[in-house]
Amino acid sequence: MTELPTWKFRRMQPGEMNIDPIEAEFFSTEALGSLADALVREAVQNALDARLPGHQLRFRVLFPPPAAMLEGERKQRYLRELPEHLYANRSGLTKLPTPDEPLDFIVIEDFGTRGLQGDPHQSEDEDIDAAAARNDFYYFWRNIGRSRKHASELGRWGLGKTVFPAASRINSFFAVAVRDDDRRSVLMGQSVLKIHKFRGQRYYPYGYFGRFDNDFALPIEEAALLDDFCRDFHIARESEPGLSVVVPFTGGQRTPGGYH
Repeated sequence: MTELPTWKFRRMQPGEMNIDPIEAEFFSTEALGSLADALVREAVQNALDARLPGHQLRFRVLFPPPAAMLEGERKQRYLRELPEHLYANRSGLTKLPTPDEPLDFIVIEDFGTRGLQGDPHQSEDEDIDAAAARNDFYYFWRNIGRSRKHASELGRWGLGKTVFPAASRINSFFAVAVRDDDRRSVLMGQSVLKIHKFRGQRYYPYGYFGRFDNDFALPIEEAALLDDFCRDFHIARESEPGLSVVVPFTGGQRTPGGYH
């Protein structure tokens, strides 16, 4: 039986700088309009930047009906080891779902884009080479406020992607990508809290959902787990390159269904 992935936060060491994330504040000002508008706008802009030459770009947003919400074991498999951090002292969250609340979500997908290419094991900046392929995976998952995008590009993965956790009541999101260069399907998740304490130990604000080499997060690539994830969250992607983002516990009342 395949071991289920889990969430993990890194323990902080004595003497580390204490800095809480502030990027979500960029999506709480009146200048941006509603958070929903910012969510769609940033996703569309990043999809335009990642478009494959000669491919038709398609974009899908799904607001599932109540019957699609996850409960019981289907819900818990995507929250393993996360609630203890969400409910920890000083996590920074104030509108947490109740333990028995169904998991509602929004799905945002693009098709005809690169799909987070690059080595998932990269952990630091490469030497800048204008001719080299960019590691989209590294800049999407392991950087905040930093990217290798050119000034002419619309999206801001350095900051713009932070709208995904900002739209979630648990400040978390998942993303599954099919990569154009090697056709690998990869899934990870990220949670953005504040420095918090659990069982007497301080934890770093950023946590990940995936596989782990010690504290280093790596994506899930097992076909069975990816199939379950896509089915549970009603993801339309099959083998076409692109990125699918799932924002859990968005809350609020919506009209069931979706649009393309």
